[in-house]
Parts: sequence; C-alpha cells; structure tokens
Amino acid sequence: MSDSLDELIICSKCHKLHRRVKLPHKKVAKCSHCGNILYSSVADTMQKAIAFAITALTLFIIVNIFPILKVTIASEQTNLIVPEMVYIMFENGFIVIGSMLLIVVLLAPFIVLLSFITLGVLSYLKIYKHFARKIILFLIISRQWAMVDIFTISILVALVKLFGYAEIHFGVAFYALLLFVIVDIFFLKTIRPTELWIYFDRKYSDRKYSKGS
Repeated sequence: MSDSLDELIICSKCHKLHRRVKLPHKKVAKCSHCGNILYSSVADTMQKAIAFAITALTLFIIVNIFPILKVTIASEQTNLIVPEMVYIMFENGFIVIGSMLLIVVLLAPFIVLLSFITLGVLSYLKIYKHFARKIILFLIISRQWAMVDIFTISILVALVKLFGYAEIHFGVAFYALLLFVIVDIFFLKTIRPTELWIYFDRKYSDRKYSKGS
C-alpha cells in the first residue's frame, strides 16, 4: 500500500492527484488539469543542481573574502566586505538587523549549499539513507531563508544614492555576488521538493544499506 502511495503526486496548484512516471531526458511532467509543472527529468535536474551548488559555494566564498565595493568620500576610502558589514551592525547596536544579515546572508546560504553538496555525495555513494532524508527535509524548509538576492537589491538601491557624492569602485566580490544570485535564483531555487524526493527514492531503492538504514 505504501509503495503505491509513493507513486502518487499531487499538483501544488490545483491539488489534482497524478501517478508518477519516469520521464525521458529533458522532459517535464505537467498537471493534466491546470498545466502546472509537477516535476522534470530528475537525474538531469539533480546532477545540474549539485554542480551549480558547488559553483555557487565557490562564488559565495569569494563574496565573503573580497571587498564588494570600494567607496571613496572626501579622500577617505572604505572597503565593504560582507562579514565586516555584519560585524559593524552588531558593534553599533543594531542587533536585530545584524542578526537578520547573519542568518539570511551568511549562515543560511552557506548551510543550504553545503547541504545540497552533502546530499549529492551521500546519494552517489548510497550511504546514510536516513541522514540524506533529513537533509532533504531541511532543504525544503530552509532554502527560502537564503535571501542573498534581496541583499543584492538593497546594495544596488544604496548605490543609486551614493553615486552623487562618492567615488565607487566595484570589487571582484560584487561580480561574484551577481553571478551567485543568478545561479541561486535560476538553478537552485527552481528545484521542486517533489524532484528531491524522486531523486532520493531512485538513488536508494536498489540496494540494502549497511550504514544509516
């Protein structure tokens, strides 16, 4: 009974129930009632997601090591580095803002990306099944907390006000930040929870587990 239920999928838009089928390469399954995309070719999607997660993690490290901007006002130059910005918030008593930046700009993106990569390694080796399941649950709940895209928009809005009276030089981290946002929005946040579970089921369905079973 449980196996037959595992083959069912519900549309997140109109809630129509469908039976899950294996898709050909680069194909998507759509709801027969409203046309909403249910899931895509899972193997391709997850392999790309893990590859892009590694790319995004590399960009994320660059963003947090190098200056995003070099701002010169009245012959005084200031380098804006993301971790230092968070520290300055705490130092000046902006505890709530500093905490939000720490969580949504630093911790959440790093943990989500690391979780994607860990899931890829565990599922490739087909070990620690229960831990891999917990990672998927964590990704479904937490990945929306990574709000680097909103942080980037905030920087761009602030730049509009600064251009009038400050000399601004874009650092390497600024371009890494833009690339990170593109990878995050168009490749990682488009992964549907259903695809994560289908990927999990297919990876762990064909062997017995000596670890984490």
